[in-house]
Parts: sequence; structure tokens; C-alpha cells
Amino acid sequence: MRFLLRNPRRVVSKAQILDRVWNYDFGGRSSVVELYISYLRKKIDAGHPPLIHTVRGVGYMIKAPQ
Repeated sequence: MRFLLRNPRRVVSKAQILDRVWNYDFGGRSSVVELYISYLRKKIDAGHPPLIHTVRGVGYMIKAPQ
């Protein structure tokens, strides 16, 4: 979440998130990013307009509701 908040309105890729959050030598799969994005959405978007947006084929971004 911190990494996304430090890059508001900027699309960050799964690879960037893996590198910055779990470090370059992380041996896991990129699906771990999807899992944690899902957890974050359940916590912060519940009952509110979405804050975390998926940009298909690119990554994720934080954008304030309009």
C-alpha cells in the first residue's frame, strides 16, 4: 500500500511492486501481488468508491474517487 501511495495516479507494474516490496531476489510468483491487492481492496474499498484501480495488462494505480 505504501508503494502505491508514494506513486499516486501513476501505474505501477507487478514487477515494480515485487521489486520494491519483496525485493529483487524474491522467489515467489507474481500472483502474490494480485493476492495482496485483493486483500487491500477488501480493507480500504469496502463500502466506498474504489481507490485501487487495475490497468489491464500494465499494473495498478491509486486514484481518488471522482
